[in-house]
Amino acid sequence: MTIESASSGGDALHICALLPEVETALSTLQCAVAAARGFAAEICAAHVGFDARAALVDAEETEIQQLREIYEGPPEVRAARVKAVVDGFCATASGAPPIRWHDDAGDVAANVAMETGGAGLIVVSRPVHLDAADAFHAALFGGRRLVLVAPRDVADGGRVIGRHIVIGWKPGAPVEETAQAASPWLKRAEKITVLWAARPGSGPYEPSARAFFERLGVEVEIAKLARSAGSVGHDLIGESTRRGADCLLIGAYTHGAWWETMFGGVTRDVLAEANVPVFMMRAR
Repeated sequence: MTIESASSGGDALHICALLPEVETALSTLQCAVAAARGFAAEICAAHVGFDARAALVDAEETEIQQLREIYEGPPEVRAARVKAVVDGFCATASGAPPIRWHDDAGDVAANVAMETGGAGLIVVSRPVHLDAADAFHAALFGGRRLVLVAPRDVADGGRVIGRHIVIGWKPGAPVEETAQAASPWLKRAEKITVLWAARPGSGPYEPSARAFFERLGVEVEIAKLARSAGSVGHDLIGESTRRGADCLLIGAYTHGAWWETMFGGVTRDVLAEANVPVFMMRAR
């Protein structure tokens, strides 16, 4: 297929694939196309890269960017590498929806906000470099939109999303709002497994899960997550892998990103270990 430059129209699902770095661009594109299957969709492949020439920065930031250029190349070189990945993907992808290329240089957070404003789904990878970390943070914390976090590794033969979705359940707005936003994919899934692990002293979470998904109109299988000495996130990844899930759905950063960075949490642990895409969204 070829890259489109036409504007979107109709009621097409608009998927924004954020491509801030070459290392994860192919995996992000694979996930975007997999998420688009079965929908009237279009994909915007948006390179969002910092460029001090198009942003207001202080002297310290300018020096940091100059150091980056030694290891990663100047902004135009980084953008060209990502564009080459997109071109190669479009030349070989079969059955993919229209893909439009955008190259946004300047302030990463501002460009993410501009590109994702009308998106029904944002696809972004777990970051490697600085621009990608800024893009990931802006996508998840800059607005209340559904995010699909792509793993860093490329899937041989392409990605599949929706044959078996595993949901990590804890009653409350984070996972409920994420599931509500992801309901188009849940309602198309061949199988959904809801896994729960209650805190010590709490009652079982199964009744709340069953009631929520009945209201949502989605048939699910509910099971208690077998716990090990590791974290809930670690156990969730292990059980999802054992069950053959092709993607996960969790609530994002219940305690906030800073808290989980310092003290740990399910979101941090899932993102660190997941080898499949993860749906998530920040709650109100």
